[in-house]
Amino acid sequence: MEIDAKVLNKLDFPKVLSRLAEYCILPRAKELAIGLKPYVDLESVRLELQKTEEGKNLLRGNPLFSVRGSKEIRPYIERCLRGGVINGEELLEIRDTLRVGRKIKQLLMELREEFPGLWDIALPIEPQKDLEDEISRCISEDGKVADNASPELADFRRAINRLQNRIRESLEGTLRNSSYQKMLQDPIITQRSDRYVIPIKQEYRAAFPGIVHDQSASGATLFIEPMPVVQLGNELREVILKEQREVQRILQMLSAQIEVHADEIADLHEALAQLDLVVAKAHLSVSMNAGAPELVIGQQMKLVQARHPLISGGVVPLSLELGIDFDTLVITGPNTGGKTVALKVVGLMAAMNQSGLQIPAESDSRMGVFTQIFADIGDEQSVEQSLSTFSGHMKNIVEIINRSDERSLVLLDEVGAGTDPTEGAALAMGILAELHERGCRTVSTTHYGALKTFAYDTPRVKNASVEFDTETLRPTYRLLIGIPGKSNAFTIAGRLGLSERVLEKANTFVTEREMQVADLIENLGETHREIELEKQKAATGRQAVERQSKALEEKTIRLDEEFEILLSLAKDEASELIREAKREAEVIIEELKAALKKENKQQQDIEKARQGFRRISSKLDHGRQVKRSGSELSADQIMLGQTVYMTKLRQKGQVLKLPNTNGEVLVQAGIMKVMVPLAELKLAQEEKKVAPRYSRREMGIGVRKAEEIRSEIDLRGMLVEEGREVLDKYMDDAVLGGIGQIYVIHGKGTGAMRAGIQDFLKGHPHVQSFRLGEYGEGDSGVTVVELK
Repeated sequence: MEIDAKVLNKLDFPKVLSRLAEYCILPRAKELAIGLKPYVDLESVRLELQKTEEGKNLLRGNPLFSVRGSKEIRPYIERCLRGGVINGEELLEIRDTLRVGRKIKQLLMELREEFPGLWDIALPIEPQKDLEDEISRCISEDGKVADNASPELADFRRAINRLQNRIRESLEGTLRNSSYQKMLQDPIITQRSDRYVIPIKQEYRAAFPGIVHDQSASGATLFIEPMPVVQLGNELREVILKEQREVQRILQMLSAQIEVHADEIADLHEALAQLDLVVAKAHLSVSMNAGAPELVIGQQMKLVQARHPLISGGVVPLSLELGIDFDTLVITGPNTGGKTVALKVVGLMAAMNQSGLQIPAESDSRMGVFTQIFADIGDEQSVEQSLSTFSGHMKNIVEIINRSDERSLVLLDEVGAGTDPTEGAALAMGILAELHERGCRTVSTTHYGALKTFAYDTPRVKNASVEFDTETLRPTYRLLIGIPGKSNAFTIAGRLGLSERVLEKANTFVTEREMQVADLIENLGETHREIELEKQKAATGRQAVERQSKALEEKTIRLDEEFEILLSLAKDEASELIREAKREAEVIIEELKAALKKENKQQQDIEKARQGFRRISSKLDHGRQVKRSGSELSADQIMLGQTVYMTKLRQKGQVLKLPNTNGEVLVQAGIMKVMVPLAELKLAQEEKKVAPRYSRREMGIGVRKAEEIRSEIDLRGMLVEEGREVLDKYMDDAVLGGIGQIYVIHGKGTGAMRAGIQDFLKGHPHVQSFRLGEYGEGDSGVTVVELK
């Protein structure tokens, strides 16, 4: 089953695909983008969304990844299949495309576990390294057949050079001959009809032996090939013809090789186009700030803060559910309030999701898969088909009712409009009731008040409205679920200057029941706004409490650390005091020993005193064990590369090896590697960086630079001096923003910009090192710079 292209056009889906095509490089990828159609089975949608997410992840790690360098080679393959011959420049384009395909497959082979969806696309690529090498051997980079393409071609070209030199030597001798000086119009050697000639004055035609090949416009000069070089010219012409035949033979040989591998080359080109499309989807997703919704079984959707992808500027996001608590949504409210945009957002989100495009909505959005999407949006009147507005709508609705089922999404704009309001409202209720009974997921807009009552009275049907500010007479574009809308016609008319007298007369034609319903709607809307305001206040208060709680937790941890540091310092000071006391005690003991050698009892007392000192020292050395909640570490909490705090050394370090059998961890602190017991480690807390060398204003500038500056700069199209100035300013900003590595995009071209930029980088004070980009980074068109 396929979703109708006419419906997708009403939802502006082709415009989204046009934006997608702008990110494609290959013409084939642009064709795939423009012709993209939504899938109608859950597994296909899941695979396409997975590829798009993999493309985004690949670009995060390798922002310059693309199929750039590959060309549109399908016409060349078709010409070879018909027995035609392609020229040198076209052969180089085929070689470049083969090279890109080979390198991309090699890259994705290494990452196939991480990107299985992209690897499935690259799997059909069969590298043609031999054909690449053969084209590179036979065709030079300027698109001409190289001399070493064949031994015969090399011989012919050497012969051509030899004959040309002999001809020039002979002609230069003629120019130097004094007998011919007066006959020469100019002392130069030129070519006419691929023959070397000398310009001779008309009046000396009979006196100068040779063959005339051309004449000047005035007739005063004849271009004559002297007789001594005619034979050499003939030989040269023969060799040139042989050389041209050999060139043609080589091109035919290469074209035949391409014909043999035509299927493999075509598959490679198609795989590159599909990868190009996936990368384009990823770029589009980034530009729209989009994400992949959660896919669910069944026809339902939950949009959280969804935005129309084609509306720029301050977009008011849309949140709604369908197919969960209710199946039909009736949206009411004033004109220009955003009802039709809401319809298109619902349809677009479904179509984009089912096409593998991520949607501009929050990540907790959920989407099911619809086998059909129907839309009746806009005025379908036609003079040629004798259709009024009402007839045009009815023609679409009849088709929708005939084809829709419980797996369909139906979008109806101003259902029942264009005819008598009473009959139109009744007809609209009948249409919605029929679709609702079939199990369709339906979203409808209307101005009919009767449909609001229908939505209240019917199970799994819900009212909604677009909000309108009666003070400013402007819509807020917010969608309120559960609250029917009000037209606000009297209020708007009064604000625009309609007299009170006219408004009072109009009010007399409104029944009391209608007034009660209007008042009820207004009260419901006001109550809903108050609830929303209270919810916002509660959310703001909760966020403030969470921030305060986090700040208190950080403060507690910081105080614990400071306490342990102070305790450690106190222990060091106490240890120093006891060591000093021990030294003094030893002196006293030695003196007592010398004086009382014969008194055993006193000797025993001395030994007891010494043991007492040892006990005191032992207690001070071990210190009082202080436990802090959250500071104890177990072996399973330690990870390689983790930053830990060594309490004994009072330093931070990184874990190099996990705990051994003795419970010791290898930690590197600076240039020192030490084994530290697990009990002496704790998780390091993030510290606030203090930069006393900079003022608050300078710090603010640095923060803004770090937020705004990108890690790449494009200098293509600039002159070398202009590029140096731009790069110098950019590097100052990058260093201030704390960026350690930048990519300077200068392109390949003639190499002048690359040479100028690299010469500039050699002596720059901010540069630590630089190199040419590798494959996937832009090759020789990019220079990667490490900043100090």
